[in-house]
Amino acid sequence: MKIVHMSDSHLGFQDLNKVDDKGRNIIEEMIYSGFFTTIEKIIDLKPDAVVHAGDVFHREKPGIRPLYIFKKGLERLNDAGIPVIIISGNHDAPKSLVKTSPFCIYEGMKDLNLAHRGEYKYFDIDDHRFHCIPYCLEAEKYKSEFLKIKYSKRNVLIMHGMVKSMWSERRNDVGEYELDDSFLRSDFDYIALGHSHGRRKVNDNTWYSGSVEYFSFDEANQKKGILLVDLSTGRIEPLNIYESKYRIDYPPIDCTGLSAEDIVSEIFKQCSLNDNVNKIIRCNLTNVDRNQYKKINSSMLSELRKLCIDLKIIYKFKDEEKKMDTQINISNLSEEFAKYISSEISKISYSKEMNDKIIIYGSNLMNKVEKARNAEDLNR
Repeated sequence: MKIVHMSDSHLGFQDLNKVDDKGRNIIEEMIYSGFFTTIEKIIDLKPDAVVHAGDVFHREKPGIRPLYIFKKGLERLNDAGIPVIIISGNHDAPKSLVKTSPFCIYEGMKDLNLAHRGEYKYFDIDDHRFHCIPYCLEAEKYKSEFLKIKYSKRNVLIMHGMVKSMWSERRNDVGEYELDDSFLRSDFDYIALGHSHGRRKVNDNTWYSGSVEYFSFDEANQKKGILLVDLSTGRIEPLNIYESKYRIDYPPIDCTGLSAEDIVSEIFKQCSLNDNVNKIIRCNLTNVDRNQYKKINSSMLSELRKLCIDLKIIYKFKDEEKKMDTQINISNLSEEFAKYISSEISKISYSKEMNDKIIIYGSNLMNKVEKARNAEDLNR
């Protein structure tokens, strides 16, 4: 049996506030186009089933257009006779039991198997059983749902989240939970994971397929696409949807001693015009002289900007004071607040009793923020 493993389509995602001649967000339309290209690629592959490991939509309340686009994709797969198995992810699952899942409107479609209510479900296709654990509102619930698994002779597990061994690479998304490595059992023929946007082998039977699209420059160097999985042999074939990357983060250019004209010339050398048509690119300039920076005007880069979807230029000036690049763990705001206040208070001659009161008060406020953040998406 062969399956296609995909995840993190994020239909409805918008970026850059740039629109086409019909007033539609360009990035959003690119993602829809990529989704349909992926569907046609899957049909050409003729797998026995398609597994989508969560985050079909970018928001738990998607608009009409992403809902319609996804329906058309499902209909194409249905016409080709390819069954589909889908779980909800942290982006497209309601953050409250009183809210309705966007997947409800697809229930009842032929050969569509949905797990989206935070509860374990299994589906039998041919000689394999697909065990689905969708996004759960509480982290502890994953273990209780995992214990409900009813094994068959051949088993595939589908989950959405960041496994413990990769937690340092978490996305810091709303409702992001750690998946215990104990879920990654060797008695599954295959474990299909969603959430990480980069293609990644976790162990011999476990993979993140990653997303097809590039949603930020943090993902510019990731491998993107889908996975063709032969469950009989264990062979995994990564497949790219795009021939070349469309989001490019160029390596830094050292601008020491360069004039404004020299800096622009270096940008053009790095960004070959023919290679950057309809691309999203970022140039990183270091050791830039402020006086020369002021002489660079938009007209000097207009030719390049016309060809690109977007051109970002990051300037780091040579006289800038180096600052510590501290990563804040937004999944534990109270702990981060305590660390920050402790370091700042040490510079002031407050009593220990006063220090403790400030930390306790602030930490309690952060705990309230964390609870609110888990209930509603504050990142929108």
